[in-house]
Amino acid sequence: MQAYTIEKIEPSAISSGARLDAMLREMENLFAARFARGDKKRAQARLRSGTTHKSHHFSTFRSGVLLGLGIPAFVDGLVKSAY
Repeated sequence: MQAYTIEKIEPSAISSGARLDAMLREMENLFAARFARGDKKRAQARLRSGTTHKSHHFSTFRSGVLLGLGIPAFVDGLVKSAY
């Protein structure tokens, strides 16, 4: 098994990362030129960051709590100032 691996698998294009690395560099250069205005560092950061899904649940909750506390206080202030 060792001899087969050394002779057949290791020299193949799939096993060596040279072709894949060249494709990766080419894709990063194209992305940098098109979407990052030539800034390769920013392009690499955007490409390698992965997908992140941001939720706004906490900010929506916080806004609701603050409005829920603020509106009744405002209305109470208006009512008491009228008398």
